[in-house]
Amino acid sequence: MGVRRAHLYIRGSVQGVGFRPFIYSLATSKGLCGFVSNLADAGVEVVVEGDESALKEFIEDIPKKKPSVSRIDEIEITWSEPSYDFSGFRISESQERIISVRSVIPVDLGICDLCITEIIGESRYSGYPFTSCAQCGPRFTMIRKLPYDRVNTSMGAFPFCPECLREYLDPKDRRYDAQGFACPQCGPKLTLLDASGKKVESKDPICSAAELLLEGSIVAIKGIGGFHLAVNALDESSVSELRRRRRRPKQPFAIMSLSIEKIKHFAEVGAVDAQLLLSPARPIVLMKKSDAYNLADSVAPGLNFIGVMLPYTGIHLLLLRAFQKEALVMTSANYPGRPMIIDEKTALTELNGVADYFLIHNREIVNRCDDSVIKSLGADSVFLRKSRGCSPSYLRVGWSVGNKYILGLGGELNNNASLFVKDQIITTQHIGDVDELETLDFMKNAITFIEKTYDLKKPDVIACDMNPAFLTRRYAEELSEEVGSSIIHVQHHHAHAAALMAENGIGLDERILAIVIDGAGYGLDGNSWGGEIIVAGYSDFTRVAHLEPHAMPGGDMCAYYPARMLASILSSTMSNSDVEKLLENNANKYFKHGIEELRIVLKQCKEPGALKTTSLGRFLDALSVALDVCWLRTYEGEPPMRLESLALSGNPGEIELMLEYVRENGVYVFKTGKLVNEIFDIKNRFNNKDIAFALHKCIGNSLAEVACLLAEQYGIETIGLTGGAAANILIYNSIKSKVLKNNKKFINHKNYPCGDGCVSLGQSLVASSRIL
Repeated sequence: MGVRRAHLYIRGSVQGVGFRPFIYSLATSKGLCGFVSNLADAGVEVVVEGDESALKEFIEDIPKKKPSVSRIDEIEITWSEPSYDFSGFRISESQERIISVRSVIPVDLGICDLCITEIIGESRYSGYPFTSCAQCGPRFTMIRKLPYDRVNTSMGAFPFCPECLREYLDPKDRRYDAQGFACPQCGPKLTLLDASGKKVESKDPICSAAELLLEGSIVAIKGIGGFHLAVNALDESSVSELRRRRRRPKQPFAIMSLSIEKIKHFAEVGAVDAQLLLSPARPIVLMKKSDAYNLADSVAPGLNFIGVMLPYTGIHLLLLRAFQKEALVMTSANYPGRPMIIDEKTALTELNGVADYFLIHNREIVNRCDDSVIKSLGADSVFLRKSRGCSPSYLRVGWSVGNKYILGLGGELNNNASLFVKDQIITTQHIGDVDELETLDFMKNAITFIEKTYDLKKPDVIACDMNPAFLTRRYAEELSEEVGSSIIHVQHHHAHAAALMAENGIGLDERILAIVIDGAGYGLDGNSWGGEIIVAGYSDFTRVAHLEPHAMPGGDMCAYYPARMLASILSSTMSNSDVEKLLENNANKYFKHGIEELRIVLKQCKEPGALKTTSLGRFLDALSVALDVCWLRTYEGEPPMRLESLALSGNPGEIELMLEYVRENGVYVFKTGKLVNEIFDIKNRFNNKDIAFALHKCIGNSLAEVACLLAEQYGIETIGLTGGAAANILIYNSIKSKVLKNNKKFINHKNYPCGDGCVSLGQSLVASSRIL
């Protein structure tokens, strides 16, 4: 083979991640000549000459050996004859940067192994908590605007010292062109404050904080995306005190541990879990507690799984090394669903009476960003919250909205927003529960940041939920009136299905059979849906199966007091007096006002026009009461989560349960009332944990069975699973297994949450299909 020239355009997340030094090293190792340069639209250009076989090896090695934190979406290659005008290989100056929708806002990256080695070893970075390089460290949380240059970040307040500048300018150094690094001489500093905000004199604030944690103190820690509350995870009294002060009686706390070896002391770490824990995003991973679990029981009460993450900054690394014990509680300092606290003044005010001490630093947090949460489902995994390390996120689809800009505002709980521009959808970081103005303001700011980044003026179309009570819908109407945008209302479960389709590359004119299971979504009939099977395209959908509708006495009170839902389901197959007899022994436990409340609830169930639900979430709530697991919800999703935990410790043995279904008016209806009766019939013969296991299996099998039947009827090959309940490991794997056994293609969420964190994405997709 002779000498050839190759011209490469590489697009994706390839700037600010050490990609050009990687190309430089790879090219020089193969004796090639040419250059590599950052393109104006956030891609990379490579012009390279040399022996053709070496060139082909070089091109093949790029995706194989690229920096782990980079992402390649596309490599465009043009071959030509050599010009012989290169004397070697060089890294060229970047082109003048023009921000386009192809420009990628870089995500925050967990600390890499090389930086860890420098921090804990002998180097000029030894013991420095803000150590980073081109392949790790904060990005999104400190960016003010693109391009990602130091001057446009909160690191602009810390000019390079001569030694750091030397590393920054050296193409052979791994900190070449790294915008966010610094050393003890020129970088940010830590300070320890007491509860009043007074500085605690200390030679080493981290060691002092570790000592305070060992003594039982609660320490608020400023990280990269916001404040966390830390406490000794092995000390029951300390964890219980944190619960008391934060008024979180049972909601599970996240745990941070120094290494996978330490995590194995209290959790079962599978291959998928380890891969997720060690990924550059460093998410919280939900794993099963081990038999040797030795943390405080109150870390995750009533659950057999626990959320764990590895240290993702030098601050966390050094703190855990000084702490020495297995783990720290590391929970977001904000109230659940509310925006992260990002500045010292707010922290000292809002955490007054909660934190004993504050470990802070002088680098500004520009963009608040909560931890990402991923749940292992055996061979698969799913996002429960997509944020730090994974946001903002980008999805390219096979069609374009032209010059229009579509804004999807999502739902209410676990929300985010999505901006559809050209053929790409940009989704913000996790926002939280948009049921208060504070969180709505956070969402507005997150949208504004992306709009300014890409010079988007105003949305042409606003997509929102159908629920008239949602703050996001009211905001959509206000914004539409203000800027003259049109509004498209998207049914909640249709949005779920559309997001699932796009994530799996389903085309604009294709359809799938979607199983959508969650807690609630405003239905076309005005009732609360959530146990649905739909034939879905992007522009429309048909409801073809659902759970049996049951009254919701007291409306949303059923979600907080699930015994109300149980009474309602029982009343569909029994007389009110028989329901009373069945529940009277536990009436004072299940109902705040005992038997009298139960009687009122039963009357409400029979009232004409009562709100009804087909939600699987509400059905699982009722089952949690029937099996004496949970009768008072203290946090979102508690009853189903505790029921799932009980089931995972069970074995069905001889228990055979069936969620029967019938066809009514051309739609399949799952007879949940009859199944609840069966449970009470067998409760005296079997353990609750074994019944719980059998229940989850029968629910998954019945949903999948009907889905496969309908797929045949409609000539559809692809069956998808979405909705918050799709994160239930037993239901998920039962559905997946049965779908595959029926020779259908099964699709699930991989890059977006299965819960409401995908709704804004789906809304923007549905809206796009209706305007094209």
